[in-house]
Amino acid sequence: MLEEISTEHFIPSMFARSQDSSAAAVSKVLRQLLDKDLVRVSISENDGRQRAYELSPAGKRSMTRLRRLRQDAIEEVWLALPKAELARWSELSREIIERIEQHAEREQADDKQNQERANG
Repeated sequence: MLEEISTEHFIPSMFARSQDSSAAAVSKVLRQLLDKDLVRVSISENDGRQRAYELSPAGKRSMTRLRRLRQDAIEEVWLALPKAELARWSELSREIIERIEQHAEREQADDKQNQERANG
C-alpha cells in the first residue's frame, strides 16, 4: 500500500477494488500506517470531500529501504539465474496463470448455473 500511496493518484476505494479487498480492510491498514507515522492525510485540494494521502518523511525512508531491498533480492535471486532458465520460468508462469484463470472462469460459470437452477 505504501507503494500506491507514493503515487499522486492513490484513492483507497479504487485500491481496495484493484486488490479485491474490502474498503474496511484498506481503511484498517491506512489507520495502522497513520499510527506508525508512515503516512499523512489531509483534505484534498481538488475535492473537499476526499482525503489526500501522502508518505510522511518516515514513510519515504521506508519506501526507499523497501525498494532497495526489493532490488537486492531481484539481483540476488533472479538476475543470477541463466537467461534460458528465466525464459523457461517465465513461460511456465504464464501457463500456470492461464490455467488458473481458466479454472476460475469455469468455477464462476458453474456457480452461475447452480444459482440459476436454484432460482429457477
